[in-house]
Amino acid sequence: MMLELPNEKVKAGRVNPKTMVIYGKPKTGKTTILSELDNCLIIDLESGSEFVDALKINVKAIAIKEGVEPIVILKQVINKIKEANKEKGGFVYNYIALDTVTALEDIVLGLAGKLYRKTSMGRNWTGEDVRDLPQGAGYRYTRMALQMVLNELEELCDTFIIIGHLKDKLVEKDGKEMPERGLDLTGKSSSILCSQVDAIGYIYRDDNETIINFQPSESLTAGARSTHLKGQKIVVAVSDEDTGNLTIDWTKIFI
Repeated sequence: MMLELPNEKVKAGRVNPKTMVIYGKPKTGKTTILSELDNCLIIDLESGSEFVDALKINVKAIAIKEGVEPIVILKQVINKIKEANKEKGGFVYNYIALDTVTALEDIVLGLAGKLYRKTSMGRNWTGEDVRDLPQGAGYRYTRMALQMVLNELEELCDTFIIIGHLKDKLVEKDGKEMPERGLDLTGKSSSILCSQVDAIGYIYRDDNETIINFQPSESLTAGARSTHLKGQKIVVAVSDEDTGNLTIDWTKIFI
């Protein structure tokens, strides 16, 4: 095939994000709102979905019941979805939500160790946690293992949603300390992941509203490539003050 250079603008291939990070404080409703997203499979790594009706697989609970590591069950889930997609000739699930990537970072430690042992430096290593390697050398393999699993999951659906916890920290800018809110992952993993995804939203509650903020600032990691999400604060859920009933609406995020 002969490669031809474009001589006019090529139209955008997507409107909605292919990959999205949503992070926030615990108990802000992340799992609850995902339970109402149509045809969204929640892969639960923290047993956080036990109180909601949802399309879900509780990896942690199954692993405890079977007496195996969660990564073993997660790999089985990935393979099952691959088989189902192949049989259908398309995606079985429109959305897959990983709940949470913060938990996944611990789950992939065994895989990270295997990756390190494949290197010349690590072939005689007998440790259990690569994060204990001197001078932080092991974090590279943790990032590699994390990315390998995330890449596999991304290929299983039209949109992959990565849920995470909030990390509040103080950083120095222009000689002054200021708070910074971002995704809770170790070392460079957070900044690398956030640079790769199409949208990053910070979820929080304001009175009876649950809001996802895609508006970046000096103190907040957020943003989006999708035009309709750029710089937006979108209300995704409203609770009735009298009855407590929750109305969830994803149509402004996935249009």
